[in-house]
Amino acid sequence: MLSFQIINEGRGIQIGCDDQGMATLIGALEKIRPTGGHVHLRTPSNGGRELSEKNPWGKETIGEVIITWIGD
Repeated sequence: MLSFQIINEGRGIQIGCDDQGMATLIGALEKIRPTGGHVHLRTPSNGGRELSEKNPWGKETIGEVIITWIGD
């Protein structure tokens, strides 16, 4: 389980994850670090399988997260 939710009236992001979700997030970061670029993490309803549709408390989550490597 890996979920991103906007909190505090848009001023924060909460990331919820279990062991598999942590591995997914770390894997995405490791994938783009050596080569640059970006990676998309999506919920099933957005054509992916990396993110969960709901957080552990049953609330809807962000459907797509794009992580971009900016470099040094």
